[in-house]
Amino acid sequence: MNRTEVTYGQLDKVLRSLGFTCRPTKNDPPGRIYEHEKTGAVIMLPEFPDSDPVFEHHLVAARTELDNFGLADPSVFAAKIQKAG
Repeated sequence: MNRTEVTYGQLDKVLRSLGFTCRPTKNDPPGRIYEHEKTGAVIMLPEFPDSDPVFEHHLVAARTELDNFGLADPSVFAAKIQKAG
């Protein structure tokens, strides 16, 4: 599985800046659930240290959810990721 240059910490900052809240999952394996109350968007990610590079499929899933709910187009998302770094 491929990793990206984006860390889980950067992704967390971007999602929170877009209005997502985060809570831990209640089941195994450990993870995080990001919820956007106004739109109903949900992004579920496994628990990794903030400094770990994001798996490519996790980043694609987050970008897809943001796009599907009109929360950030790809260029806005990319700019926010760069700023979070």
